Amino acid sequence: MEFVTGVKKKKELIGVKELISGVFADQEVKMNGAVHTIRDMGDVAFIVLRRSEGLVQCVYETGKTDFDLADVKEEACVEVLGVVYQEERAPGGYEVRLKRLKVLSEPAEVMPIAISKWKLNTSLDTKL
Repeated sequence: MEFVTGVKKKKELIGVKELISGVFADQEVKMNGAVHTIRDMGDVAFIVLRRSEGLVQCVYETGKTDFDLADVKEEACVEVLGVVYQEERAPGGYEVRLKRLKVLSEPAEVMPIAISKWKLNTSLDTKL
């Protein structure tokens, strides 16, 4: 006899190493991280997540997601759900095309300097 518990198995969170290994290509995955940058191109936007292992490019497409891009801010901690696709131009060669995004926490105020910039024209004291 088999018992039904009503408990649905949760999707496991994956990391950058698992994503770029190619094992999850064309599969739905769940990840979390901090929003590093948002590049809005109109109908498409790129949300780059920062994790301890590296950066992950997520693609927001108008009409294909259940959240509004205006609700997402840089440095917010988020959990994303999407499908992994191979893309040579993405960091690591793979990107996540978003279906859902959940904001876990937001920064209290804007950062004094943009930490997402590759090169900052500031003094060492400011950087520290």
